Amino acid sequence: MTTALRPRILVVDDDRALLEALVQALESMGYEVLGEFDPLQGLARIGDWDPDAAIFDLKMPGMDGLELLRRVLELQLELPVLILTAHGTIETAVRAVREGAYDFLEKPFDLTKIELTLHKALDYRGQKRRYRFLAETTARKGEFEGIVGESAAIRKVIDAVTAVAETDSTVLITGESGTGKELIARAVHVSGARKEKPFVTVDCASIPDSLLESELFGHVKGAFTGAYRERAGYFEAAADGTVFLDEIGEIPQVLQKKLLRILQEKTFTRVGESRPRATEARIVAATNRNLKKWVEEGGFREDLFYRLKVVEIQVPPLRERSEDVPLLVRHYLDRLNRKLNRKVQGVTPEAMAILQHYSWPGNIRELVHFLEQIMTFHDLRVLDLSHLPEYLMAVADLVIPSETYADLKEKVLDDVGLKYFQKLMNYYHGNVSRVAEHAGLNRRHLHRLLQKLELDSSLYRGHRDI
Repeated sequence: MTTALRPRILVVDDDRALLEALVQALESMGYEVLGEFDPLQGLARIGDWDPDAAIFDLKMPGMDGLELLRRVLELQLELPVLILTAHGTIETAVRAVREGAYDFLEKPFDLTKIELTLHKALDYRGQKRRYRFLAETTARKGEFEGIVGESAAIRKVIDAVTAVAETDSTVLITGESGTGKELIARAVHVSGARKEKPFVTVDCASIPDSLLESELFGHVKGAFTGAYRERAGYFEAAADGTVFLDEIGEIPQVLQKKLLRILQEKTFTRVGESRPRATEARIVAATNRNLKKWVEEGGFREDLFYRLKVVEIQVPPLRERSEDVPLLVRHYLDRLNRKLNRKVQGVTPEAMAILQHYSWPGNIRELVHFLEQIMTFHDLRVLDLSHLPEYLMAVADLVIPSETYADLKEKVLDDVGLKYFQKLMNYYHGNVSRVAEHAGLNRRHLHRLLQKLELDSSLYRGHRDI
């Protein structure tokens, strides 16, 4: 990053008179400006002068502005470049932006427009640098805006969030239930310019179809039975913030057309009202459905599908990012310690190996519920094999050496003693499941422990002496 007190602007144009005029104009605006006639010389100055923005003429001998743009962006991807063109057609503009230009300016140039565009370009670069720094810094800690993980799969998601955060593009977040789609939606919101604005969540699957239109768009007094007063909907509540439409695939078709209107025209109408209302809210939607297949089956409008899918962020299931499980466990243990007033310090390597190898069909939600259940019923310091339920221990033989079981048995024996299990077997009439639940042990482990203690559960049936 440049250490100059004033923003540095590199201008490359083979027209000497125009170049000198533009350099003087930019200097009068307070910029530090370097002008070059030769595109190759301009390219060389990118590395040693480190400009904050650049302005290139489109038509130059030897190397035109677009070729110079391509080569510059190979050196500095974040550098905003404005293209000067005397041929200000839509085709030229689209091509320049597609090649990576920030914007284009027509000749003869308007100094007011140049100043305004440069200001926006420099602000854009600053935002990109801040978010790149934030992403890199938080990635080293394993967390970005609440998104926990360091795997390649979750890094791809974080990169997508940072790329789309400063745009107004509609975002469709897809993934299985429990993967954290709402968390991704919030990250998109708080990473962008709308972060101080409202973030309104709408669970489209939980609101009855008969009420969803009123909830989304509001209604006027007397619009339907029970509408005793007018009411603003979610889009008005969001104002110029973000509306997160969770489970968008469940929205009825009668409302899909009205949602399409919001995306196309930025307007909606309350129920019972004909006057359109404007909205500047950004829409972020999420679904665990295969929306493309749902379109083919006639359950979802194709035009709405493509309007929603301007940018798609696919959230991977937990089984595809198992290397993130230790970070997730540590993160949620800290949160649950505060919530449940516990002091769990960690997880043994053997127990963590099982947590990493389990497929977690319910994804992160299932992992969190598991940890909360264990911590609710056990005031433990370290989560070990004895706390894992039977369905998790089904993968134990795949990841834990057999001698570990012997170590566990000896530990349990030292901790509780033979008499303890004799009393439990008496009290529960030899019911191994009840004994295991009471002792906080896995049934499979308890069977092995009883064999070690030479306790026969059948001998305790019918007894109750404690």
